Amino acid sequence: DEYGLNYTSIIPTNIYGPHDNFSIENGHVIPGLIHKCYMASQDPEATFTVWGSGSPLRQFIYSEDLARLTLWVLDNYHDVDPIILSVGEEDEVSIREVAEHVADAMGLPRERLVFDTDKSDGQFKKTASNAKLMS
Repeated sequence: DEYGLNYTSIIPTNIYGPHDNFSIENGHVIPGLIHKCYMASQDPEATFTVWGSGSPLRQFIYSEDLARLTLWVLDNYHDVDPIILSVGEEDEVSIREVAEHVADAMGLPRERLVFDTDKSDGQFKKTASNAKLMS
């Protein structure tokens, strides 16, 4: 208000899409899984190994949808409180579901998909509410 400007913060959930970071070590969830699945598909003896049980739930947003929503925020959101840009809470999916979709899309047999339960699942839910966006 002091300078006549209206600032806010946009908080997206897990993003995926074109030009993403496919690094297995520090990439985003979906592209990292795609990379692991691709590597497994190159060796008929290899498994597509996912850390943990696959049961944690996450919300994902496609990068181009996020871009459209960001433009909408610039034109229509005039509150200083941050806004979460996300799918609805009811659209959370498990890491297992994502890994299965990746394996199916890449033609990797499901029996080659392995969940390494010796590794941590991490936080079970990271639910973000999109109530402000939907109001």
